[in-house]
Amino acid sequence: MSSKSVSQFDSPRAWMVVTGAFLGAFVSFGVTYCFGVFLKPMALDFHVSHATMSMLFSVIAGLTFFLAPLTGELADRHGPRLVVAVGAVLMGIALIGTARVNSFPLVVLFYGGGLGCASACIYVPGVAAVGEWFKGGRRDLALGLAISGIGCGTLVAAPVAAMLIERYGWREAFVIFGWISAALLLLGAALLASPPESGEKVKADIAHKCVSPSFAFLYVSLMFSGVAVFLAFVFVADYAVDIGASRVAGAAIIGYIGAASVVGRLGLNALAPRFGLLTMYRISFVILLIADAVWARAHAYPVLVVFGIVMGIGYGGIAAMAPAVAAELFGVAGLGELLGILFTGFGLACLLGPPVAGVMVDATHDFKWPAFLAVAAAVLGLALVLPIRQQTEPKEKRVAGAA
Repeated sequence: MSSKSVSQFDSPRAWMVVTGAFLGAFVSFGVTYCFGVFLKPMALDFHVSHATMSMLFSVIAGLTFFLAPLTGELADRHGPRLVVAVGAVLMGIALIGTARVNSFPLVVLFYGGGLGCASACIYVPGVAAVGEWFKGGRRDLALGLAISGIGCGTLVAAPVAAMLIERYGWREAFVIFGWISAALLLLGAALLASPPESGEKVKADIAHKCVSPSFAFLYVSLMFSGVAVFLAFVFVADYAVDIGASRVAGAAIIGYIGAASVVGRLGLNALAPRFGLLTMYRISFVILLIADAVWARAHAYPVLVVFGIVMGIGYGGIAAMAPAVAAELFGVAGLGELLGILFTGFGLACLLGPPVAGVMVDATHDFKWPAFLAVAAAVLGLALVLPIRQQTEPKEKRVAGAA
């Protein structure tokens, strides 16, 4: 390994990669997770049900995570910059195109398909690049900072979307989001780069890692946590309106989740060196369960604010530490492809959670059902994360290709 390669790890250039990944997460998930703000005006405009609109969110998030193994592998092979730049162009086309269509099938094509493909090109390639540019204890911090872009994006995008919709309508809001998103993502792509070479590249045995018991528990527990999280992003804004809050106040709950998730991503992650990464990861699942229990009992807007803050902390901890847990358990060789496979669990969560809850809401006209389903999913997620254990193979083997 050359001294130049060694010096590039944990370097100022590596922190520029963190900034690029942060911008990618900020835009891609900020736009995706403000979906609940657009749900009702779009449903009214196209005369479709809550279940149908929930299906649209499932298309977006499902493509984001099911395509992640492909985009992660492409980033491993060709570098993250090109893949994220393609995502930037797709994001602009998806949002601006959605604003121009007048039939729901075209909304599914542009908003569902376009936004889902764009986000798939952005998140995993950026996060995997961060994981590969850092060694040792700084990797957890770097990943936490990069992934905190999700929370910051949610904090900003949801209330801004609500205000733009009230002033200009949802179509013009999409046009504004499209141009700004594409510009920020192209900037983020420019900051990304392939990791420095660290000797002979070791071919990762991804299949061997994915059939291990630890990966199975990590995958399924993450899937159920995703059900609990996505139900909130899709339905909590309308739930708030249903109990008497304004549309902007309902969107603010999503913003509170995003803001608090930054605390979870950085705060819980910062405690990992002292109490153990897996311990703090499990505690994040406990916090998520507490939050969903609060949501299920909420009858007033201030209680929903408490829910948003508590949920954000738990969700933020899970999102920030999941890549670090994967890197700790299985090493960083082939991390982009491995994270892509892992995050298909979130894709399954989108297919399972929001559509089922949407059918229940349409049948009962009661927005309590998403909260009840979120509690059940959080319980299952916590039960399945407990058996995860550290790999017993030597550390040198686990970090092959990074040392």
